[in-house]
Amino acid sequence: MSLMTRNTPANTSLKLQRRGFHRVSAAKPGMTVVCEQGILWLTQSNDHRDYMLRPGESMVLGERKSILIEAMSDARVSIVYPN
Repeated sequence: MSLMTRNTPANTSLKLQRRGFHRVSAAKPGMTVVCEQGILWLTQSNDHRDYMLRPGESMVLGERKSILIEAMSDARVSIVYPN
């Protein structure tokens, strides 16, 4: 389960409970996922790799893909969209 705490046209901040998830169905190239707190597990469509983010780490997406962000512990995540 996710609880949105702030949403603007450029950025989104989420609080995710442990095992909670958030799906972005058509992430744009240049979109950045930032782990603010906790541990995040990310997977992208058509990508066999998985990614783990810890506080302060981020991932910039290079292609238009669907992504799934799952909290491995209670977490805060920011999604920053390109201009």
